[in-house]
Amino acid sequence: MTESALVHPTPDEVGAYYDLMGSFYATLWGENIHVGYWTGPDDTSSNIEAQDRLTDLLIEKVGLTTGQTLLDVGCGVGRPAIRLCQRTGASVTGITVSADQVARATRLADQNGVAERVHFRRADAMAIPFEDESFDAAWAFESLLHMPDRQQVLREIWRVLRPGGTFALTDVTEEQPLSDEQRALLYGSFMLRSLETIDRYPALVSAAGFVVDEVIDISAHTKRTLQFVSDALTQKRDEIRALYGDDLLATLEQAWPQLAVIQRDYLGYVVLVARKP
Repeated sequence: MTESALVHPTPDEVGAYYDLMGSFYATLWGENIHVGYWTGPDDTSSNIEAQDRLTDLLIEKVGLTTGQTLLDVGCGVGRPAIRLCQRTGASVTGITVSADQVARATRLADQNGVAERVHFRRADAMAIPFEDESFDAAWAFESLLHMPDRQQVLREIWRVLRPGGTFALTDVTEEQPLSDEQRALLYGSFMLRSLETIDRYPALVSAAGFVVDEVIDISAHTKRTLQFVSDALTQKRDEIRALYGDDLLATLEQAWPQLAVIQRDYLGYVVLVARKP
C-alpha cells in the first residue's frame, strides 16, 4: 500500500466523523478527548485527573490572566477551554469542524457558569474566521494531525495572534517508522492526515514565523492512557453496543489490540511552546 492509497479526509469528513462518534467519545473519554499525563509509576491518578493535569500544563505555558483571550484550535467538547477560564479568568473561543462538539461544548460551558466568557463555533482551522491579531494566545490539543496542511493552519494561528502571543500545542508523533498496514489502520481509525516526529516539529513551527521556546517529550508520561482505553472498552461495551450496535463493537474490539501496540511501540507525544515575535 502506498501513501496515495491512504484515506485523506477533508475537514468536513473529519467533522462528520466526530458528529457520528460524539456519543462514543463521551461514553469512553468523558469531557476530554486527549491523553492523560501521569507523573511516574507510583502516580495513582484517574484518567480524568491525568487529562486535567495535561490541560493544566498548557494553562501554565500560555500564562493568561483575566481579560486576555485564547483561541482553542480543535476544541473538542470544551473541558480544557472551560478549565482555563475558571483557573485564569481569561476568555476562550473554541473552534471545531464538528457541529456535535460545538453543541456539547456549549452545553458544558453553560453548566459550568462560564458561557459569557467561553464560546464555541464550527470553523475550519485552515481558514480561521477572525481578524489579524485577535487573540493573546492559542493552543491545540491533538488537533493538527487531522489538518490537510499543517503549515497553513500554523500560519493562520500566527496571523490571529497578537505580537508576543503564545502558542502551545500537544500532538501524537511518529517516533518509529510505521508500516503501510499500520499507517492505514491508524489513519483510518482516527481520521488522521499526517504524523510528525518530535525532532521535526520545531522546524515546522518556526517556518510559520514562530520562535520556538520549548519542546518537551512527554511520551513516557502518557502511555498509561492505553490501559485506560482498554479497561473502558471492556467496562462500557454494553453502552457502546446500545449506541452503535454489535458490528461496530466487534470492529472496535478487533482493531484495538493492534492500535494499542502501534501507540505503545511506535508513537510518542510532544508538548511544544512557541511565541509570535
